Amino acid sequence: MSKEWVRVAYCEDIPLHEGREVLIGNRSIAVFNLGAKFMALDNRCPHRGGPLADGIVTGESVVCPLHGWRIDLQNGGVQRPAETPACIKTFATKVEAGMLLLDISELSSCPASTGHAAVAKGGSLKNSKERPCEDLGIS
Repeated sequence: MSKEWVRVAYCEDIPLHEGREVLIGNRSIAVFNLGAKFMALDNRCPHRGGPLADGIVTGESVVCPLHGWRIDLQNGGVQRPAETPACIKTFATKVEAGMLLLDISELSSCPASTGHAAVAKGGSLKNSKERPCEDLGIS
C-alpha cells in the first residue's frame, strides 16, 4: 500500500517534549515533538477517552492526563497498567521543509487525496497558525 502524506503542522509550533492535537476530517490525532523525531497516534486514551495530546511526555511515552495510563508512542501499546492489552493506532511521520506530515493511507474515513480538513489545534498553533490544509498548499 502506498503512503498518503498530509501536512498537519509547522514543526516549530510543536514545543519540545509536548503534544498537540490535529484534526484530519473528524479524526483527532495527537502529535508529539521528541526532539530528534515526531510521533503521532490517535488522540484518545483507551481507558476513558482522555486527550493524549494534553498528556505528559516521558521518553517515548505519554501519560494520559485523566487517569495516568501510560501509552508507548512507538507502537501505541499501553505500558501502564501493565495487564492491559489495549492498543492505539499510530501514524508514520516525516518532516519536509519545516512541515510535519502524517501518513494517513490507512484511514478509511478520509477521502482519497483531496478535501482533507487537516487543522492544527491548541497551544501556539491555535493562537497564530491554525489554518486548514488548503492554506498550507495541500492538494
